[in-house]
Amino acid sequence: MLGRKPFAARIRASVTMAAAMAGVAASIGIAAAIGVATAAMPARATAVVAPPPATRADEADWAPVPYRNAQLSVPGEWLVETPQQPWCGFPQTGGMIFVGVRPHNLGQGCHLTANLAWIVPAGHIPRGIRHRKPTAVINGIPVYQRRGAQGSVVYLVPELAVRVGARGPRAHRVLATLRRSALSVVLSGAAARPVPASWTWRQYGGARFATPPSWPLQREDQWATCGTGLEDRTLLLIHATRPPALLPCPFPIPTAAAQQGEPGLTVVTGKYAARSVGQRYRRCTVRDGTRICLSTVTGQGGFDSGVLIFSVAKPHQHARAFLLLGLSGSGARARAVFDSISVAARKKG
Repeated sequence: MLGRKPFAARIRASVTMAAAMAGVAASIGIAAAIGVATAAMPARATAVVAPPPATRADEADWAPVPYRNAQLSVPGEWLVETPQQPWCGFPQTGGMIFVGVRPHNLGQGCHLTANLAWIVPAGHIPRGIRHRKPTAVINGIPVYQRRGAQGSVVYLVPELAVRVGARGPRAHRVLATLRRSALSVVLSGAAARPVPASWTWRQYGGARFATPPSWPLQREDQWATCGTGLEDRTLLLIHATRPPALLPCPFPIPTAAAQQGEPGLTVVTGKYAARSVGQRYRRCTVRDGTRICLSTVTGQGGFDSGVLIFSVAKPHQHARAFLLLGLSGSGARARAVFDSISVAARKKG
């Protein structure tokens, strides 16, 4: 199999390799970051901000970069920085976006690119701010401007519990792409929508779920792959009867395009299922007799931002299956798959 690799091992390898590559980059004079401080300032006149026109040729290759409930879209070649994924910007890189951490000094002779963006936790949200007139409304989301470093534009987004910011020639165009992340749509807690009648229902490894009929079915007996754990627009069923095989996977440059989500579902069961997926699960909810526990990497950005990893079991029982769900597009299709998932009823007889 190609395209996947056990998740924990892949993330560990990414961090180690990124640190090593940052040192190499510094030795040849390649780039890094400085801090951007923000503080409150009075809101300006309200404006409705629309996303950049889709017809712009130079935005055809932009990619969404999510963090928790929010996402910004940036040119696909921009580098993505997270606390677990440090990287120095190459001179030819058009920009960088920091996710989960403000732009900061990485040392080793690195410096910022001219175009820069970030998404971070909201921090302190002033009481009653949602009753004030917002600075702007971006794609239906009220935002409140905050003070930033010279040349920066910073918005507090209480509805999504984040702050977003940007600076450089593309700052306003990037901020105009603010939207809810696919993860936010999947985990919104809104009433579940009916599964489309054309979808295919399956039971596997103690889980029951539905997927689009256009997704082909693929079966494996071992996790021995590189990447996110998904096959694009495919239902992958892995009954892990053998330990995961760690392959010599190439280290991908962490660009926005390389990390964007793709649709698909992988279900892992068997003796080595938990070891293959390699995650910890702490945030659990019970839904119609099914306990769903989310991986601790959920919503943290970087290499794990395009997939939702979770376990499925009956309440007070060990996990019966581990699932990886692609987070792509608006999140509507992933939400439909997620809402369909439950513990399969045991067959009689």
